[in-house]
Order: sequence, then C-alpha cells, then structure tokens
Amino acid sequence: MMGKSRKMVLVAAIGPGCVLLILLYFTTAWGPVRSWLADVSMPIRHGIYRTRNIMVPMRDGTKLATDIHRPLSGNGPYPVLLVRMTYGSYDQTYIDFFVKNGYVLVAQDVRGRYDSEGDTYSPHRYSRNDGYDTIDWIVKQKWASGKVGTIGCSYLGEVQILLAAAKHPNHVALVAEGAGGAMGSAMGTYDYFGLFENGVFNLASGLGWFTGAGATYDKVTPRPSDLARRLAAEIKGLPVAQLAQRVVPYKTGYDDFILRPLTDPSWMEEGYISDQDTFGTAALHVNTWYDQTVGDAFRLAQLMAENSINKRGKAQHVLIDPGIHCHIGEMTTGTVRIGEMESRYLALDYGKIYLDWFEYWLKGKPKKMPPRFKYFVIHADHWETSDRWPPEKVHVRKFHLRSSGRLDPAMPYESAEHSEGETVFDSFVYDPRDPVPSLGGTICCMPRAIDIQGAVDQSPLKKRKDVLIYTTDALRSDFDLIGNAKATLYVATSTPDTDFTFKLVDEYPDGTAYNLQDGVVRLRYREGMAHPKLAEPNVIYRVEIELRPIAYRFKKRHRISAYFSSSNFPRLARNLNTGGPEYTGTEIAISENSIYRSNQHASFIELPVVSTD
Repeated sequence: MMGKSRKMVLVAAIGPGCVLLILLYFTTAWGPVRSWLADVSMPIRHGIYRTRNIMVPMRDGTKLATDIHRPLSGNGPYPVLLVRMTYGSYDQTYIDFFVKNGYVLVAQDVRGRYDSEGDTYSPHRYSRNDGYDTIDWIVKQKWASGKVGTIGCSYLGEVQILLAAAKHPNHVALVAEGAGGAMGSAMGTYDYFGLFENGVFNLASGLGWFTGAGATYDKVTPRPSDLARRLAAEIKGLPVAQLAQRVVPYKTGYDDFILRPLTDPSWMEEGYISDQDTFGTAALHVNTWYDQTVGDAFRLAQLMAENSINKRGKAQHVLIDPGIHCHIGEMTTGTVRIGEMESRYLALDYGKIYLDWFEYWLKGKPKKMPPRFKYFVIHADHWETSDRWPPEKVHVRKFHLRSSGRLDPAMPYESAEHSEGETVFDSFVYDPRDPVPSLGGTICCMPRAIDIQGAVDQSPLKKRKDVLIYTTDALRSDFDLIGNAKATLYVATSTPDTDFTFKLVDEYPDGTAYNLQDGVVRLRYREGMAHPKLAEPNVIYRVEIELRPIAYRFKKRHRISAYFSSSNFPRLARNLNTGGPEYTGTEIAISENSIYRSNQHASFIELPVVSTD
C-alpha cells in the first residue's frame, strides 16, 4: 500500500515538471541550455529518447558527432536508419515517423562539419570509409538489430550510394533522393557531384553550392547574408576559376573541383562512382524530372544492378516525381502547375513507400515491392510503371530541321526543298559577353530569385538572333514523350572551340512556351572527354546532344520546338570560343556558328514517344 502511494505522489510531481520543461524549452533562447532542454524534453514532446553528440571514432582516430534517436517504448533491438549530413540538421518529421514505427534513427555530421572533428572538408573523399566505420560502430550497440538502412536527399543521398560501393555487409537497403551527384566517371559520364555535363561545368549549381555550403576549413562558416547579391555581381566575371573567392571570404573546394581535368586519375581519391565499383545494397532511387541529376539516377540503378555482388544488390528500383531537386511531391515546377488531378497525385504516400521498403529489407515483413520503374507523366496526370527503361511501348520518331524554322517528320530525301548535295545551313553569331539566359531548367542551389528551377516561359528567347528555333505544325492528337530526346547535328564554327545547346520546348496555343529538358555539347569533346580536340574553322562536324530523360504529354494543338544556340547562362559556364583553358581564360572570341540541314548533312532530333490514341 505504501509503495502504491509513493508512485502516485511521483506521478503527480512529474506532471508539473513535464509542463515546466516544455515551457522552458519554448521560452529559452540561450543555445546550450536550449539544446539540453530539447534533449530532456524529447521523450515528452516526441516520444523519443535522444542522445546528442556521441563521438563515434573513425579508423584514423577522427571522431564524428552522432545523435541517436530511439523508441521510448519497446524492448528492441531495432533496425537502424543512418542519415549522414553536411547541413547540420535533419527533418524532425522523418525522425518521428521512423522511430515511432520501430526504428532507431542515427544522424551524423560528416567529417569537418558542425560538431564532428576533421580540419579539412571535402564533399565525398571520406564518405565511403567514414560511413563504413559508422555502421561498424552501430551494429555493436545493444539497441541495434544488425540491419542498417540509409535515407536522405541530395548530398544525404549521395553518401548512401558511395557507402553502398563500400559494401558493408550490414548495409542492407537505402532510399536515396536526388542522389545522382554520386556519379563520377562511370558509364563515361564524368559528371562528378552532378556538376559537369558532357564536359561543361554547371556554373550556377556549382558556384551556388560551393559558396553556400562548401567552405573547406571552417566546420561551420555562416554564409554571407547578402550571398545572392554577391553572386549576381560576380557570376558573369572571368576567369570562372576565381569566382568563388570573389564571392565569399572563406576558402572553398571550388577551384580544385573545376580545374582538375575530368579524366585525371586523382578523381578516384574523391570517392565518386566509377565502373569498377560493385554493390550489395538494395536501393530505391527517388528523383524528379527537373533535377539536374535525374539521368544519373537511371544510370546508377543500371550500374548497381549490373555490378551487384548478391541478389540483394540487384534490387534497384527507380521512382521519379515531376518536380524539382528535393521537392518531392510538390505540384509546381518553375512557374507551371503540373496537372489538374491534385488529389490523386497527392495520394502517393512517400512515407508509406519508404516505410514498406525498409520493413521488407530490414524487418523481413512481406511487403509488396515497388515497381522496377515508376514515374509521373507531366500533364497526363497519372503515374506509369514499367519493368524496364525505356519502356517497351516507346518508339522513336525523327524530326528534321527545315527552312523557315520548320521541324518536319518527313525524311530528307522526300522533300523537294533543295536538291541533293546542295549545302544548306542556318547561322548565328555567338558572343560570350551576351549569353542566352537560362530561363529555368535544372538549376540548383542558387539563392538568387531569378534562377528559377523547372519550367519557365521561353518566349523571350524568340526575340534573340543567336537562337535558332524549329517548330512542328500543331499536333493533331496528344502523345507522350517517355525517355531521352536527342539531337544529331551537323555543325561548323569559325573559332577553335564553341558549344552547341539544345532545348526541347512545348509551344502552347496561346504563345507561351515551356522548357522540358536541355543539353549541351562542347565541340572540343566531340570525340569524348578523354580525347579533346579543337575544331578547324568552318569544317562540318557531326555531334549528338542527348537530353535528360522525362515523361511528358504534349497536348493536342500544341507544337514541339527545338531551340538551338551556343550558351545557356548561368546554368552552364560559357565557352569563350578561343580554344584555350576553359576556366582560367579571360580573353573571348566571337564565333559564327552554323547548323546544317541539307540532304547530305541532315540535322534532326529524335523523340521517344508513345501514342495516346
């Protein structure tokens, strides 16, 4: 009887104490005290035990700050989800969701960031070994079942892919969102961090990321409050290699990144994925159509399945949302609202998809696996699934470039437009001092309001003399484009080097025009990144520009346009046309560039389409 009374008194005392803790948490501003209160009140506020800043040792003695979030109730041990971070925090909603579903969530600051040790920060040089050593530590803990999954978007997704290449036997499954930046030299891409495209530097994304998040030495370096203004003032400056040091007062890895030749063997030390890597982790690759790394999501899924060391490693699934980088489930991309069936679209429950994935792999529950490929068809308002990519139902339609800006499905020899052997071309003058503005597209990581990600009206480009536009007749019926559009061009230039850009555009009946995907070829890399070769003036070269994949419905009465030019700024760094070093030069040359469309040199585009009839 006495024991029962004491328990009642204790409960009565704890109640007001809990209220006081919560009140103090929400009213205290001083950092150290607030952090302590957050941890102490976490069981009350979220039903979670949190242990902050456990210093986990790596093989070289460096210790990484690690937070442990465990279920408040239950006996354990539990499967573990590991999140490795460079940005200092992780979404509490995800923590609550997974912990309450019977997982321990471990969140760790990577080497050189926040409370982790390490004097020098590199995006991924340590990702494999540090991730491997962290799992080694996790599986020795009494609350861990021995099965570890990983989750996160962008950088937090890339570290998962690199960890998978380290092949820790306890790294069972991963969910990587927006993680194509893990790709390095594999499959001949040389993409490295998602910042190179056919050898051309993604300037806006690269400069934005390195100045905003890529400080080399300071663990926590506050970026300038006026970073957007600084970027606007400097982004057009030369040389490109010095832009970061002109924008921010701290050192970054920017210069080392863009000045290292793409085929240099030293890239292997930076950790990015190569053809030699093998894998044994089941992976759900989640990306968006307007993410600059969406193409690499498909490539990584293919490579990881082909280079798997076990049956589990062959389980590579791809889920593609319509939006922009790490904005999974949003209905707007750029300035365009996608679809009319919002309620059905939002019914896709990503939390449940991810939970089912981990329940299957980490708990052995008989959950239904997602399709091999699942993707949203923009403006068709529905999801499609397939066992292969591109889907079997896709066939390629070819459209030739013709006079008066026409895009014509007829074969070149069927046209009486000009006689066989006649040289016909369209030309424009490209001046690097006045580059064609990007107007949306796969831009990431830029704080400037002008750098909109996704689909933006391209109509202003129609007024420029340095953009060649070819357009179909109005479409007689809907059709879906599923896969990678490609342009095959016969081109010439008056300078030792230049770029040719290709943008696929949906022309609406009201005159607005919205971009789907775009791409580039740098003429010196026409024979591959490993064999750069400058151009001879006015010699005709055959080049190909393959765009990122997309699933998109062209509606009846719309038109399809192909925009060609030699710049796409600031998304892509400009070619200065001199043939000199790409990112240390300050001299420019103005080039006259031509695209040929004769029978002998018939430039065309190819669209992978599915009829909706």
